[in-house]
This record gives sequence, C-alpha cells and structure tokens, in this order.
Amino acid sequence: MKRFILKYLLVSFSVYLILPACVKDMEIDVPETSREVVVTCLFNPQDKWELTLSETKNIQENEDIYIEDANVEIIAETGEIIALDYTGEYGVYKSGSYPEMGKSYTLNVNIPGYNEITAKSMVPDFVEVTVPDFEIKWVKYLYPNNLMDYDVFPLQVNFGETVQDARFLFRSYYFDPNEGYKRFMLTMESLEKLKKAGLPEEAYREIAKLVDQWLVNQWTFDHILYDFVEDFDLKNRLSHLLSQELEQKTVSTREYEAFGKSVCFGNDYWLNNVSYDVMTTMGEAENVTHAKLLYANANLKYSMEHNYSLDEEFWLEAIQASKDYIDYYRTYILQVSQRINPYSEPVMVHSNIKNATGIFAGYNRQMIYLFTY
Repeated sequence: MKRFILKYLLVSFSVYLILPACVKDMEIDVPETSREVVVTCLFNPQDKWELTLSETKNIQENEDIYIEDANVEIIAETGEIIALDYTGEYGVYKSGSYPEMGKSYTLNVNIPGYNEITAKSMVPDFVEVTVPDFEIKWVKYLYPNNLMDYDVFPLQVNFGETVQDARFLFRSYYFDPNEGYKRFMLTMESLEKLKKAGLPEEAYREIAKLVDQWLVNQWTFDHILYDFVEDFDLKNRLSHLLSQELEQKTVSTREYEAFGKSVCFGNDYWLNNVSYDVMTTMGEAENVTHAKLLYANANLKYSMEHNYSLDEEFWLEAIQASKDYIDYYRTYILQVSQRINPYSEPVMVHSNIKNATGIFAGYNRQMIYLFTY
C-alpha cells in the first residue's frame, strides 16, 4: 500500500513538472476598430483655457496620436467666442483668457473627416472653505478597501454656509520650501550627450518631449531612465550625467505641481474614498455645512514623535466640482483600480462629449494652509 501511494505521488509530481511545457502561445487577431477623438479639458478660473486632442489607439500601439489640425472654440453663455490655438506640440490647444465662475460654456471642435464635437459644462459658484483651529491627535484608521492601518488625525472643513448641492473632492498635500521653488531644464544639446553615452532610443524619445522646458521636479527625468534603462550600471552612469547636465534655477512662486501628495480619508457620511485610492476623498450631498476628514502623513507623525522638525508646510486642497467632473474622476479611479483584478468587469470612464469621447468639465480649487512643522 505504501509503495502504491509513493508511486502515485511520484507520477503526480512528474505530471506537474511536465504540464508547463505543454503551454503554447496562442495568436489572437485583434479586430480593427475605428478611431475616436479623445477630448481632455478640465478647467478652472485659476488657469487659462487649455485642451488636448488625441485619438484612441489599439492595444499594440505605444505612441500617443495627437490631432493638430482642429478648429477649437468655446462659446460662453453671454455669446463670447473664445478661440483656442494649437501650440504646436502634443495636441495641446490654448487661449489667453480664463474661465469664469458661474458661467456656462459650450465646446465646439471641428476636425476634417469627423462630425462636429460638442460638450457643455460650467465652473460651480465659489464656496469659501475654512479649517477651524484644531489639535493634532493621532489615531489608527483601518482602511477597509486595502485592510491597511494608517496613522491619521481628524480635521474638519467648514463651508461658511449651507451648500444645497455639494460636490467636493479633498486631498492633503505637503510643500518643502527647500525643494519646492527649484526648477530644472534639460537642453537638446545635453540630451544628445546622454544619447552618445548609451541612452536607449525609446528613452530618448520620451525625454525629447521635455527638453528646453523648466520643470518642477528632477524626478520627471529620472523616472524615464528607471522605466526604459534595464542595465544597472548604465542607469547609474546616465543618472549621474543627467544630474550634471540639468540646468537649475529658483523661482518665487509655489506652483501646484510642486506640492507633494499625502493621504486623506473621508470621515463623514457623505464622503468616501474610491477603491484603493487613499489620496482623494470625494462626495455629493445636499444641504451640508461641513466635511469631516482624516489627514495622514507618515513622515509628519514620525517627526513629531522624535521631536524632529521637517520644516515643511502642510496643506489641504478642496475642489468644488461640477457633476461631470466628479463622475469622471470617480469612474477613472475605478477603472485604474480594476486593472489589477482579472475577475472584474470593465469600467467605462464617464464622458460628456458628443461625437467623441473624453471630458469637458469645470471646477473650483482652493488650497488651504494648515501649519508648518
């Protein structure tokens, strides 16, 4: 009996080892589908009008396909026509004017070979957000979507009035004054030096999109090296050369991109975080006067426990959004989160574009300074 069991186990183990060798690659024909125009325009009163036009691509394509020959107009409810001109790169169209709060806008895009593309949205009226005095009391919070513990402290946001139709997003940020005012630029001449030093062609094409522009973070360049350069020694050599070649200057303004993201959770009945996203809490409600949040930053807690000053500023972002804006972000987060789940159904990202896909939506942004530590 023992011999039989042993023989059975040996045979089973042999079959287990042989089975992977029976796996064969299968060729799948990807059906041709017609391309759609993709419109991206999220607008607010603090930034000038900017819109990006591109085309959808199939699963085998890596390069983005931008549209350069469109006629783009935005018509205000007052009849004013705002023309957006092509900037000459990456499908970006811009205007020198700003959106206005409480005003409805209609988008018209005409591209040769396509039907007229239209959409409509507005920037919600301004609701001033304030944070009353608070004391930092750290507590543990178990986030149910990923079952991880976070050190957080409660924070309340007051609206100053009863908001009848509230649609808000909240995010926590930090700002490092020692790094946040620095800007970096790589010239085309320096990029050619990187190419001669062994920079792969694919990485060269990605960095070429960024040359001769002042950028907020050096990591924008380093990130491309880490993504496209596999050889460890070559990566280190290119990173060292890149640091030498980057031009640097200091500015006096806090640009939005210079803020670092932290963690923020909803702590109110009408607020929630979508899927695995711990950075953004959002919600919709009627007749609310405040929002309760949980603010988190691991470095801050560690520094406070060890009485070590970071010399960093801590901020809260409050976004008052149009319905299209909040529906877009909720479904976008869901789609990105579901990519890691092979058993999930596809999530369609919300679009309000007629005769195309994408988003045209307005919002208001407020940055609220909390404290420096």
